[in-house]
Amino acid sequence: MEMLEHWNAAIAYIERNLCTECDPGKAAGIACVTEDSFLRFFSYMTGMTLSQYIRRRRLTLAAQELRESTLRVIDIAVKYGYDSADAFSRAFAKQHGATPAAYRKNGGWLKVYPPVSFHIMVKGAVEMNCRMLESPGVEVFGVPKRFDGQGYPTREALRHIMWDRDCENVPGQICEGEWNQPGNTAYDGAWYGIWRDGNYMIAREKKETQNGRLEKQRLPAGTYAAFRTKRGGLAWEEIPKLFALAFDSWLPSSGYRQKGDLAIEVLHLWTDHSLRQANRYYELWVPVEKLP
Repeated sequence: MEMLEHWNAAIAYIERNLCTECDPGKAAGIACVTEDSFLRFFSYMTGMTLSQYIRRRRLTLAAQELRESTLRVIDIAVKYGYDSADAFSRAFAKQHGATPAAYRKNGGWLKVYPPVSFHIMVKGAVEMNCRMLESPGVEVFGVPKRFDGQGYPTREALRHIMWDRDCENVPGQICEGEWNQPGNTAYDGAWYGIWRDGNYMIAREKKETQNGRLEKQRLPAGTYAAFRTKRGGLAWEEIPKLFALAFDSWLPSSGYRQKGDLAIEVLHLWTDHSLRQANRYYELWVPVEKLP
């Protein structure tokens, strides 16, 4: 365990010096290993070189400053080690998919890298598709169920039972027809899985429902941190990963905290099986507020 303390102290040194000259030799000394050993082990454990990690962390923090400050792009570029706005813009666009000016104006998805930390397993330094969004509030209609940890031992068990066509089939209570029904598109689009105050609710916006007896719920306006998976995965595998990334990796180092007992799964699905299998993807929206 003493080794882990040394390595985490070395990472803390790197994080403190992201905006200055970070000396790998000094980090290695803090970790009580040679510089070569430090660089090899870091690369092996994180899947990236130390220089790649520093660059990705700087661009993660730079994106946060673009959103939250009024500093000029060139000032942010210099702060994070770039000699010109052009060089910064190219690096920023390569990581995040948009130029700094475009991101500041329009927002959008980011590829963010939380600080690495060494435990029994490595946490952080994993690419996440993340964006901050301002929601005006959404009114949805659906079917809720209480999660008490008794009838359903885990959240995943409750989610599975409510979504499963052979169990409670909540989607079938919201839309007409069935999954995979030829010619039916009623299930196409966004579905919401809402964890709120001990309940889980499967819901859609009013225009997507065919049942007038559904419960109404309003998702509050405000700032959300949103995380997104790649296409094609299975919900029962991908959504728990989103929760782990959001709550274990991103929130502790983000400068934000969760606002209220609310987390929203957004599932982008298709009625047709082949389309759904190829194109489905999932998001997790967490309402947040800045730490005082």
